Amino acid sequence: MNFGEVLTKAWKIIWKHKILWLFGILAGCGAAQGGGGGGGGNAVYSGEQSGHYGGPSVMSPGLENAFGNFFQRMAEVPVWVWILIAIFVILVMFALSFLALMAGSLGTAGVIKGASMADKADPEDKPLSFGHIFKEVKPYYWKVFLLQLGLRFVGFFIVLFLLIPIILLTVCTCFLGLFLLIPIGWFIELMVYFTIIAILEEDKGIFDGIQRAWQMITRHLGDVFVMFLILGVGQMILGLLFIFPLLALPIPILINLLVTGFEAVGIGLVVSMVLFMLIIPVIVFVVGVVKAYVLTSWTLTYRHLLDEEELEPVVLNKEIITDNEVESN
Repeated sequence: MNFGEVLTKAWKIIWKHKILWLFGILAGCGAAQGGGGGGGGNAVYSGEQSGHYGGPSVMSPGLENAFGNFFQRMAEVPVWVWILIAIFVILVMFALSFLALMAGSLGTAGVIKGASMADKADPEDKPLSFGHIFKEVKPYYWKVFLLQLGLRFVGFFIVLFLLIPIILLTVCTCFLGLFLLIPIGWFIELMVYFTIIAILEEDKGIFDGIQRAWQMITRHLGDVFVMFLILGVGQMILGLLFIFPLLALPIPILINLLVTGFEAVGIGLVVSMVLFMLIIPVIVFVVGVVKAYVLTSWTLTYRHLLDEEELEPVVLNKEIITDNEVESN
């Protein structure tokens, strides 16, 4: 298998058919959904507490007292109101997660189908449009969505039942156990990719697609492993590059603290927030393009392996015919 040819062709496809970038961004939504951020329960102080707190002050004393009075009034709200609010927030989170999964399924299927269409098309053809790709994806969309939804439920219950063993494994092995889980996660992700490709390329059902993905990976383990290493290392390098601008975000706050003698962080906080708002869209865009490239590469890999399997019987038949001719002569 010519890995350089596959990787080069994948880049040419997403460069010509830039609509795949949009599908890649949507695919990133499905990958990113489900992670929750931790709360800062100790970040709020009443007006009386802030007067005795010797740390940096972001707000003026009057504004701190106003916030203190506000939270004091909130504490007087009946418990049943907070329960209703909590239920509403949970429902909203589930709805957003559901929509993100729908968008992610559309994005993943769109990139894979678009890459396959571009691979079949003539080089002189016009770039693909969103409507053209969506029309081809529509018959298979709900299969892809149900596959990913089912995986979310299965993954949730597996983590729920294995949470304590995973924690014990992590603690007992000094966190080395986490490294054992990384290859498992990568393999599951690859199985999902190949299953979706099998559904779209060979019109398989969900379970038939899973079986087909397993066959393709195990039969061509060497080629799949090499491609996996190439794409995996590339994504890790890009991930490390993204860390540096994120690590630079607290720098304005630290500069502000040094200038004001550790008494205020207001200006530095504003600058950091502005930088964060500018960096996040760039990261989302780049991640979407990378997602489109990775999915396109795997689609071309799958198609290449599929062509090899179709050629094998022809080669075997030729060899058999040649042997029979020799014996007859």
